[in-house]
Amino acid sequence: MGKFLLLLTNFAFPFAALGVFFGFLFSARRKLLAHLIQELKERFALQPQQDLPQNALWIHCASVGEVNSVKDLIARLKAFYNKPVLVTTSTAAGQETARKNPAIDKAVLAPLDFYPLVQRFIRQAKPYRLFVVEREIWPNMLACAQYNNVPYALINARISRKSTRAYGYVKPLFELLLKGVAFAALQSHDDKRRYERLGLPEEKALVCGNVKYDTLSDAPSKVKEVTELVKRLGWEGKNILVCGSTHPQEEELLFNCAAELIEKDVKIIFAPRHLERLAEIKENLKQSGLNFALMSQKPTGCDILCADQMGFLQSLYTCAAITFVGGTIAPRGGHNLLEPAIVGKVVLFGKSFHNTPDTAHALLTRGGGILVDETNFKQTVLRLLGDKTQLLDMSEKARKTALGFKGATAKIMKVVENYERKSA
Repeated sequence: MGKFLLLLTNFAFPFAALGVFFGFLFSARRKLLAHLIQELKERFALQPQQDLPQNALWIHCASVGEVNSVKDLIARLKAFYNKPVLVTTSTAAGQETARKNPAIDKAVLAPLDFYPLVQRFIRQAKPYRLFVVEREIWPNMLACAQYNNVPYALINARISRKSTRAYGYVKPLFELLLKGVAFAALQSHDDKRRYERLGLPEEKALVCGNVKYDTLSDAPSKVKEVTELVKRLGWEGKNILVCGSTHPQEEELLFNCAAELIEKDVKIIFAPRHLERLAEIKENLKQSGLNFALMSQKPTGCDILCADQMGFLQSLYTCAAITFVGGTIAPRGGHNLLEPAIVGKVVLFGKSFHNTPDTAHALLTRGGGILVDETNFKQTVLRLLGDKTQLLDMSEKARKTALGFKGATAKIMKVVENYERKSA
């Protein structure tokens, strides 16, 4: 039955690909297709074989976040195996990020998950091992690795309740793929239960935590620039609310209550999750009547600042009196709640945190975070800013909570070493 479902996915692939293409073509993010022609060689595995490192560690990541989260792990895997590293990504942004990592010998876009294309890619690259990061379970990628006797493992793997239900309809396909997994280094016990429900053998399911928390630093790289920014804005000594990875629904909430927060001498910085929305965001700010500016314009005075430059978010958290993490009121499942926590900041977030349930529950339980929604966001911010003792106590609890999540990289390497020792 599993093989039949795999065959069915390949039969349906051309039609699904066309649907996705035309849907994306008419979406607000269609500009991301600007370089589609240049990508076709990699998507269809048409690059010359000599362009790919041979007998390499093949590591597949979705995009920028996954590439960054396994940066240290990639370096340690390369040192352990003494092999070149070939990274495939699902997005061009992820590929560009991977190219900047000196431990990565080659970064290409992943071939489309169509059996003939993946098979051609594997025959070209002849990979030594395949490591699949987080949620990137592509059936043909795993099936072709299995067919070509390339050991494959899931690392830093996670799966949502919703995905588990959906995959349950094709459970024989996942049983076929997961029974061949060398091991699965999973983020949480919930992930372990869900993968086992889909057919992952219990002895191959190992909870190691989330490696992205190992990349967290309490001394972000751009603190000096942020300190200079705060000084230039005249915000020194002010209460600053920093809202990270915001979506439209959360920005609407923020703009609606901004005037009252500003009246209480609160300054605001928000970093949109998707900067391709910048024109829309600027228009919304203009209509709000707020005194706003863009960070890229090197402003000298405003009440609300839009961080329209990549790579600054965690450094911006350091200047905050209080923080909010987006994708949690907007139903997106939440973004990295520990980025502000590790620098000792109270974290506000909404009830949509299914992407990071472990950190959300830990922050709430240990007193480093507070659940907010449209009805209490403004009041919660003002209440905390008015009680410096509680704010300081919660900030320290947030930091301790974040520190407790480190160590996943070392645990995964231990699993790798044990696997190789048993396989030798």
